[in-house]
Amino acid sequence: MKNKLVLFFICAMILFSSITVLRNANSMKISNYNNPPNPPVINGPLSGNIKKTYTYNVTVSDPDEDNYIIRIEINFGDGTTACGGCDGRGPWLSGQIEEMKHSWSKEGTYGITGRVLDEHGAWSNWSEPVSISMQKTKINFNSILQKIFMFLPNIYKIK
Repeated sequence: MKNKLVLFFICAMILFSSITVLRNANSMKISNYNNPPNPPVINGPLSGNIKKTYTYNVTVSDPDEDNYIIRIEINFGDGTTACGGCDGRGPWLSGQIEEMKHSWSKEGTYGITGRVLDEHGAWSNWSEPVSISMQKTKINFNSILQKIFMFLPNIYKIK
């Protein structure tokens, strides 16, 4: 009888503890929810000449601020993308800036967009396009003629 009483007491304690834990579970709940990172902010020249390399600063941020950004993907609008994190760079903390370089081979207006990936596998949305315009390099014939005429007096002595 004494063993049954002890067993009953142990079962009652386990049941009581379980009910207490379940009743307070909401206040003890540990959240593992992850917000996706913010789209990157892209800053750099808005116009330029083709076949010249330009640098764009990409600022990353994450609303959780405790996550690492492990990949930065930039689409330059000409069919090419750059990947920070695929090449050994990174990871980045919220607020850090990564430089991305690019040159365009054809004239036109392009939209640069980007997105980032955090350490929990959440991608940001694509950023709003940054519109840039690339032109052919213009040759300044006036400056070329001026240089030629500067040398002419030395070639033909004028009296």
